[in-house]
Amino acid sequence: MRGGNLSPARIAASVVLGTFIGCLPIFGLHLPVVLLLCLRLRLDGALAYLAANISNPFMAPLLITGQVQLGAFLIEGRVPAVSELGTVDALTSFPLYLLVGAPIVGLGLGLGLGLVAYVLTRLKRSLLGEAKREPYKLPANAPPWVAAVERVAARYSGDESASAKAQFNYVRIKLLTDPIAKLIADIAGDAQGALGRVFDVGTGRGQLPILLLELERATAAAGCDWDREKIERGVAAAALEPALEVSLQAGDARTTPIQAADTVLLVDLLHYFTIEEQDALLRRAAQAVLPGGRLIVREADTERGWRSRVTLLEERIFTFLRFNRGERVKFRAARDLSALLESEGLRVEVRPAWGKTPFSNVLILGQRAAGLESVA
Repeated sequence: MRGGNLSPARIAASVVLGTFIGCLPIFGLHLPVVLLLCLRLRLDGALAYLAANISNPFMAPLLITGQVQLGAFLIEGRVPAVSELGTVDALTSFPLYLLVGAPIVGLGLGLGLGLVAYVLTRLKRSLLGEAKREPYKLPANAPPWVAAVERVAARYSGDESASAKAQFNYVRIKLLTDPIAKLIADIAGDAQGALGRVFDVGTGRGQLPILLLELERATAAAGCDWDREKIERGVAAAALEPALEVSLQAGDARTTPIQAADTVLLVDLLHYFTIEEQDALLRRAAQAVLPGGRLIVREADTERGWRSRVTLLEERIFTFLRFNRGERVKFRAARDLSALLESEGLRVEVRPAWGKTPFSNVLILGQRAAGLESVA
């Protein structure tokens, strides 16, 4: 939301954007528009929204008056008196004036305030120098789960670049706030190696397999993801000392072979594919589960009322923002997915997996009986 460690120029751009949006007569929509654009452009959403509040109850009358007068001057070559704003004629002509004047006033004020923000940021950094803050130290009494997450996130911190800091913060926040990580870690108990060999389909940066190894819940881990850049980050993170036994490869989940494993993971992936592709992927994943092993699927259930509607909206927004770069969003009822897994010889259980979030995520756990091979 804050855009990471921004340069003075990008801080100024955040102020310009927020001021421009705040000057537009779209009252009630300033916040969502500012946040959507800042997420898309990787700008400081909080700072931009603060700038958007230039259109507050005290300033709005002055802004609107100036915008109408500027618009009238550009269209008709005259500046209407303030007393004209209350006339009947204003209802027909002033909206056009406002439409023309508002963007120009917004751009002018935005550039002016953006320049001030740029100068102040450069001045502050010049006066304070480039002294680094002391690194964050984990409290000695931190729970083992939190300590493991911190160790995993630290693997992604890399250098002092904004990109590395963004990766560190993403992994840290994702693992601490998303309930699925702890649900998977604890699903077979807390014994060492309880999950056995793990294969994560659509692993992203590989933070979940790496976490399971840090917690010693997995004996070995592998995964695939179509985003080569994410895979490269995961490979680099796993290679740091102490190196972890993680094998990550770039490849399309629809065609990349799924290694036989004690635990196969499909977390937040299926809904990016067509129904036919989902079925094929589920069957391949189920057939890769070793005797006594399990397939763990986390998806949004379409039969959870308001939670289902919130989840669909969230996915569409983040796909638009290119955080989730799937081709489509196609959720299904959990009972349909369960029926398919049962046809592959798995005993299926569906559990709520939304934690304290408003989403409709469920965990679909398919267990293969010990001593039984897959039906493939």
